[in-house]
Amino acid sequence: MKINYNEREKTIEIKDGLKNQYVVIYLGLIFTFVNSVIQTLMLDKKQMQWIAFIWIILGILSIVLLTYQILKKTASEKLNLSEISSLVEKDFFGRKRISLKLKNGKLRDLMEMKKQSDLIQTKELFKNIGVKIS
Repeated sequence: MKINYNEREKTIEIKDGLKNQYVVIYLGLIFTFVNSVIQTLMLDKKQMQWIAFIWIILGILSIVLLTYQILKKTASEKLNLSEISSLVEKDFFGRKRISLKLKNGKLRDLMEMKKQSDLIQTKELFKNIGVKIS
């Protein structure tokens, strides 16, 4: 992952391929929803048992996750410094993950932090450019 700060434009460019990953997630969730609708509609009234409930739950879960991804996450590769609210650090199963919290309420995940040194270097970069770390 490469994070570049452009002082002249006051922007941050993040190149980590997250946009491609989000497209695959969107397509998978949409496919699951469409498949669950088709499977539910094709069942007869006599067959409406456990399998129908499983498909209905899968369809609802797909819509909820798709809505969350669209409304709360972003994969923008170029962010203005004025759009960034803070750098957020979370523990996820004992592994530290960081993301940028934007002023519009969305999060921009910084996924490829494999080493502790990468994490420290990224924190220092954002600290030097004036982004609040929380």
